[in-house]
Formats: sequence, structure tokens, C-alpha cells
Amino acid sequence: MRFDKTFIAIRERNVLEIFDLALHVITDHFVSLFWLFVIGVAPWVLIDMVFVGWMLDADEYFGFYYWVMFLLIVSQAQAGTTFMTQYLGRAMFVGRPGVWATVKDVFSSSPYFIWSHGILRTVFLTLAVCLLLSETDYAFSMVVCFLFLPGMVGLGLAVRAFRPFVSEILLLERTPVSKKDPEQVYFARRSKALHVSSSSDLFGRFALCSILAVPLGFACFSMLVSIDSVLNIQANSEYSYSPYYWVVALWVVAGFVCVARFLSYIDTRIRQEGWAVELRMRAEGQILLDTIE
Repeated sequence: MRFDKTFIAIRERNVLEIFDLALHVITDHFVSLFWLFVIGVAPWVLIDMVFVGWMLDADEYFGFYYWVMFLLIVSQAQAGTTFMTQYLGRAMFVGRPGVWATVKDVFSSSPYFIWSHGILRTVFLTLAVCLLLSETDYAFSMVVCFLFLPGMVGLGLAVRAFRPFVSEILLLERTPVSKKDPEQVYFARRSKALHVSSSSDLFGRFALCSILAVPLGFACFSMLVSIDSVLNIQANSEYSYSPYYWVVALWVVAGFVCVARFLSYIDTRIRQEGWAVELRMRAEGQILLDTIE
């Protein structure tokens, strides 16, 4: 591991520079990120179709499918892109880690990751609310669609807005969850130190990212529909593929946001901890150690 050989320059960046850099990172590591994206997202797509796929066959619910699926993907976005986050963290110092090695690293992380995302960020709770949707009770299902589900997703988003880097702390820093030593840096202390002092800046970035992500999702969806129209993909089919294009478009945006969030994590550490100086000192120490050996 070479601390002075990172795949991006370690310096402070504003939000727009982070978004621009995210595109370059995706381009340079596209193949690995693509497969990790598929591995991470595919289970959630299958789960979502099990929970709400029946809406596509119910005429009165067909339009609401888009809304419910939007809420589910927003809720699951950070959890679904976990493998991408792990890859980016390793790629910072070791070049291009293998896909399966990255997957193995994720599964060897703390089980607290499941609790943090599934319960505290309401991913599992949102899925549980979907069980209340009923094809026979239209009125109550509308209450679930426009009150219970948005409320549960909004609660999870509120947590993510002020604690966005939990995945990075648990996966990349491998910070222990339990406190075994009074002087030990454990998860709660580390999360507070990283997030509290820059909470207003993190919330501002979260709000801007959310504002940009919505039209970007519609743009991706429109692009897929346009490509379908030009190629006549649905010409010989009695079914509409638009609901599936909607899912693909939203998850593509989630993947982009994941890369931007990781870069924002790096930027936050640079601003708060002087990470650029720390990495340089570690690199010099490594060189000195290699010389002695």
C-alpha cells in the first residue's frame, strides 16, 4: 500500500468539482464498478419486485408503482451500493482491487452495518410498510403510499443527511462498534467526530445532491425510453418495459451518488483532519522503513 500513490489528487474540492471528479472516477474504473453495482443492486431489485411487483398487473395501481418504487430505491440506495464504496476505498491505495476480493471484504465487515442501514436508516422498515399495501383495500393503500411510506423514507433520509459516512467508517476504517478501552476510537465517537463539526456543510451537500439527483433520474429514464422508441424494442411485445426502465434509471443515479458521496467523504477528511499531510507523513515513514530493511 502506497500512501502517496492515490488514484485522485488529495486536495480540497467544492461540490461541483466532486461531481465532475465522480464522472472521471466512474470512467476510469467502469468495469469493476459496473459488476459491483450489479452484484449489489440485483438482490434489492428482486426484493422490490416481490413486494410491489403486483402493482404492474393491477390497473388502478399501475401509476402508483412508479412512486412506490422511487421511494424504495431512495431508501435502499446507500445499502445497495455498498460494494462500490468498498472498492473505491481499496482502490485509493492498492490500484484496482479484484471484484470478488471486494465482495469478500464487505461480508467480513461488522454485522452492525446491517443494523445501521436496515433499522436506523429504515431500509427494512420501509419494506415492512410495503406489506400494508393491499390490492383489495384501495383507500388504505393510498394512505400507505402517500403517508406511511414517505414518512418512513423521510426518517431514514434525515439520518443519512447528518450521518452520511457510516458505510465508509464501518467498511473502510473498520472502526470497532463496541468500546473496549477508554482511549479507543470506537464507532460512535468516530462518527460524531467526523460528522458533527461539519453538519451544516454535509446537510447542504445532501440537499444539493438530492436536488440534482431527481432531474438526473428523469433524464436517464427519458433516455432509456427514447432509445427503446428508436430501436423499437417493445414493437413486438404486448408489455411495456417503462416500469423496468424506471428502476434502471433510478439505480444508475444511485450509483453515481455513491461515488460522489465517497469523494465527499475524502474531502471531509482532508478539511477536518489534514488527511493530505497525514498521508504524506505515512508515505515518508514507509519509504524510511523500506530503506532500513
